[in-house]
Amino acid sequence: MTEHKTMNTVVHAAFRRDLNRFDRSLASFPAGSRHRADQLNRVWAFFENELHQHHHYEEDVFWPALQSTGVDLSLVEDLGAEHEVLREALVDATTAMTRLGLDPSGGAASSARSSIGRLTDVLFKHLDHEERDMEPISAAHANRPEMKAAVKRVIKSHRGQLGSLVAWLQDGADADARRGLRREIPPPVVFLLATLPGRKYRRDIGSVWT
Repeated sequence: MTEHKTMNTVVHAAFRRDLNRFDRSLASFPAGSRHRADQLNRVWAFFENELHQHHHYEEDVFWPALQSTGVDLSLVEDLGAEHEVLREALVDATTAMTRLGLDPSGGAASSARSSIGRLTDVLFKHLDHEERDMEPISAAHANRPEMKAAVKRVIKSHRGQLGSLVAWLQDGADADARRGLRREIPPPVVFLLATLPGRKYRRDIGSVWT
């Protein structure tokens, strides 16, 4: 079980949940259902954007901030190479989901499930690697001014989207992930963001999984 010492692993938990949901949904896809294909493509667009943004913030904000503290981050090269492999797998999965939207057949659903399965394998190995080797370093330096400034920069870039982000992080989260979220964001703020601002996520995205 992951010990959530930073927001990073809370986000990782949401990625894992969503990919498992896609696997189950595609395994039971009702052949010929354009409605279900459209629903899953809408959720996929949300997931794809979150994964892109997550890696962008790691590469361009958090890792440089961590390196500026003087810590040895030689493992960034390996993690960055894994990001490249992930990007290729994500493109393949997105292509397969687009095909499903155009042709909501059982065969297209099976193909999409296989592509997302390959992405899942690559991503889960990467998340395990990052949590094993990078997360202890990030947690140990979380209170450094450089890291606090990085967090503020990312929060600022999410203005207007924080409600959806918090609603997503809580959607289907276990007790440990919820506690981790509330250690990073004060519980009253989590509540406020997840209610009215998070309504769009619940209506357009979360409802697809219920």
